[in-house]
Amino acid sequence: MGGDWCATKCVGCFGVNWLSLFAFFLTEAWINLRRHGIATFATVMTVAQVVGIWGAFTLLSAGAQRWFLWEGAKLERLCVFLKPTVDEPTALRVKAEIQRMPQVASVQFIHRDEGLQRLQKMFGNSVPLSDLVGHNPLPHALEVTCRSPHSVARCAAIIRRMPAVDEIAYPAAAVRRFLRILRGIRVGANALSLLLAIAAFALIYNAVRLSLYGRRNDIRIMQLVGATVWTVRGPLIMEGALYGALGSVVALGVLAGLRWLGLQSLDIGYLRGALETIQINAQFVRQAVGLGVALGTASATVAAVQLVKPQ
Repeated sequence: MGGDWCATKCVGCFGVNWLSLFAFFLTEAWINLRRHGIATFATVMTVAQVVGIWGAFTLLSAGAQRWFLWEGAKLERLCVFLKPTVDEPTALRVKAEIQRMPQVASVQFIHRDEGLQRLQKMFGNSVPLSDLVGHNPLPHALEVTCRSPHSVARCAAIIRRMPAVDEIAYPAAAVRRFLRILRGIRVGANALSLLLAIAAFALIYNAVRLSLYGRRNDIRIMQLVGATVWTVRGPLIMEGALYGALGSVVALGVLAGLRWLGLQSLDIGYLRGALETIQINAQFVRQAVGLGVALGTASATVAAVQLVKPQ
């Protein structure tokens, strides 16, 4: 803490309001940070690494989930082929019935002639389909868009039982794989966030504990002149909060700089588009700073309580 802290202020000995006490804690914590430059730099960089890793993974996870959800929209469609004997009025009644299903977002009727035209565009001149005009063997079809990939299999099972339906085509394996990947991303994000929180707590705790151990003589002097235990602990806890806040600011600056450099240097369209989905918004800034301050405060509180005992 330094002899000047002990000699100039013994706040715990006198009645003061909470605002003055907070100002005292903040002032002394800032003085300690400036006085121990190398230790402060090392601790702040440690916090910055932890918050930076958490932030990078959180941003990448959010971007990946948005990308997968965007790609997953392509997996929300079913192609329902009606029986060849089904005429257009019957097909439209089936369309209306499917549209009323709560899992369905929209239904488009595809006339058999339109289906033939689509095949012609798909195959071009490699397959002569023009000879089929007038005796089109294709059935009427419906393009069903579900509200989410999670409801595709259920929609397909319900529609398949309708009497007018002949066959349903949809990428079942791709849908299942998509859902597994999405669940894996969410579970991985939660697990890594928990591990990083534990690692950050341990790192900041050790940094503050070493700092407190180096100042144990000054703490003893404060206690001898009558300072209360929380008057001694207060600046130390505030110091941990400042470590967390400063480390978070450094991490946010690095993340923002890396994102800017990536946008300036990437020319590949889909990579640039993926990077643009990663946004450092106000909510993310609050979460990052809150994480750093919470970890720093908690670690410093545990260290201060263990080291500074009531006399």
